[in-house]
Amino acid sequence: MFLFRLAAALGMTVKELSTRMDSRELSEWLAVHRFFMPLPDPWRQTGVLASAALAPYLKPEHALASADFVPIERPPKHALQVRAALADFAAELEGR
Repeated sequence: MFLFRLAAALGMTVKELSTRMDSRELSEWLAVHRFFMPLPDPWRQTGVLASAALAPYLKPEHALASADFVPIERPPKHALQVRAALADFAAELEGR
């Protein structure tokens, strides 16, 4: 998942990133991301803006957190987890 976030932050595809960057530079990016300055997270940023924009219109007991706007908090790691997460998401959309 890190490759996709880095590619998006740099404005290129994962294939472009893989051909233009060697493993040493990729390791450096990963270290910077983990220990100094995380890559931007558009979902989380949008959640913060959405919750702040709605706050004046909601009662405190109905306030929404920024995490309420993030579709999947922890991305699944295994193919079976991905399938289960997608099935859950589809069920939510269908209103089951």
